[in-house]
Amino acid sequence: MTQLKTKNDYINQFQVALDQSGSDRTTLKTYLDSQVQKFDQLIEGISQENFWQVFPEILGVDAKLTLLTELMPFEDFSNEEIIRIVENDYKDYFKELCGYDLKMKDKPSIIFHII
Repeated sequence: MTQLKTKNDYINQFQVALDQSGSDRTTLKTYLDSQVQKFDQLIEGISQENFWQVFPEILGVDAKLTLLTELMPFEDFSNEEIIRIVENDYKDYFKELCGYDLKMKDKPSIIFHII
C-alpha cells in the first residue's frame, strides 16, 4: 500500500480508480468531484473548536469515496445505483470494515460515528 503524504495523493487515488473503471462513469466523476469539493471545504474549516463536529464529516466523505471505488468495477450497477448505495451505506462502512455485524454494539471510536 502506498503511503499518502499529501491531500493530492489521497484524492488522486480515487481519480485513478475512476479513470481505470473504463465504463462511462461521467455521473460518478461528477459525484467524485462534489465529494472532493466537500472534503476541501471541511478541511479548510476545521479548527480546534469544531474538530468534533467536522472530523466525523471528513470520515464520512472518506467512506463515500472508498465505497465508490469499491463499487465502480461492478458493471451490473448503473452509476445512479452506485451513488444510491454509497449514500445509503457509508455510515456503516467502517463498522463493516472492522468486522462488526450491523446489529453489534460498536466500540467507542470516532470511526464509528461518522456523519
